[in-house]
Amino acid sequence: MNKTTNNPIDYRTAEIRDLAESISLEYFPTGLVKPEWIARENRITYSYGHYDEAFDGLLQYRHGKWHIFLNLTRNPDSTSPRMRYTFCHEFGHYFIDEHRNAIRAGKVKEHPSFNSLNPRNRAEQEADYFASCLLMPGKKVKEFCHRKPMSSKLIVDIGKHFQTSTSAAIYKYMELSLFPMLMVMSRDGKVEWKRMTDGFKYWCAPKSGMPVPVNSAAGEYFSKGKQYKTEEIVFADDWFTDQYRVKDEQFWELCYYLPGNKVMSLIWKKEK
Repeated sequence: MNKTTNNPIDYRTAEIRDLAESISLEYFPTGLVKPEWIARENRITYSYGHYDEAFDGLLQYRHGKWHIFLNLTRNPDSTSPRMRYTFCHEFGHYFIDEHRNAIRAGKVKEHPSFNSLNPRNRAEQEADYFASCLLMPGKKVKEFCHRKPMSSKLIVDIGKHFQTSTSAAIYKYMELSLFPMLMVMSRDGKVEWKRMTDGFKYWCAPKSGMPVPVNSAAGEYFSKGKQYKTEEIVFADDWFTDQYRVKDEQFWELCYYLPGNKVMSLIWKKEK
């Protein structure tokens, strides 16, 4: 996930990552990213206000000036991880040349941005990724995670340290392939999609549309309504059908229970 290839999509991803991280490390070589400071340094005005359910954030260009609207109705705390992410998402639309130029030239209409785990619009995906890299540059995350074993506590600590949401911390940890692991998103008892880091050798997990394994932690939620607060031990047979798996091989499964009857599972091999 963190490799650059000749694939145009991968090149674009690397380009956005390098842009966001260079800005982050230039302005904040140490310490926490402060969106308000970035805005002032680039003469971007901003305002926190109540705009009903119209958007989380909105970048506007008027009379040669840029302004970011941040919605306190949907993000009540101006310093919350969600608001920080929204602020930096709007920076994505500003700092990514194609986005900024298209808005300034009137080629695209100003559009409201909403926080989502998987936005469908490509421009929103790119702005989300920019925000992630701005708030959590890979170099800083790697330094913070150095010699720390994967655990639910580590994910929480990443979020607290960089003041981002748990989901943002998870996606960054996955992207950097800091430990071999599998992510599975399930809904209504069926797998929606899965992703794995570099080095995770177990490929034969249920595909999209297949039932969630009944003996997995996620499976127990859908069948019994049971929720676990921390990682639970599962076995290779609970998730995988790889021929070379060892039947009694143990894994950790960490579940995050999401609205819409969804479960995000993180699965990694248990160290002996």
